[in-house]
Amino acid sequence: MEELLEKIKEYIDTRIKLSKLVLIEKGSSVFADIITTIIVVFFLVIAFLFISIALGFYISELIGNSYGGFFIVGLFYFLIALIVFLTKDKYIEKSIVNGIIKKIFKKEEVE
Repeated sequence: MEELLEKIKEYIDTRIKLSKLVLIEKGSSVFADIITTIIVVFFLVIAFLFISIALGFYISELIGNSYGGFFIVGLFYFLIALIVFLTKDKYIEKSIVNGIIKKIFKKEEVE
């Protein structure tokens, strides 16, 4: 009986250690994914900023008004922001939550 209790205790300890390792692996994977996503988004924002400035200058040159092109570009981004704000609950937030859940449970599907 004593040997059986010892084996059960070893089994429980092993399961706890395994659970901790799996949790650390998933946490590390999600953290690495977040860091790489932040880096990519940073460079995309920089590129987007320069493209927007260039577009503002281009439209200003086309319409012959030095501030009009930037106003048009700003208005376009305002409309996009408004559309995103109005549809965020239905489309954007659900997609983000589903993506995170898939990333966390991705390893379990492989195993």
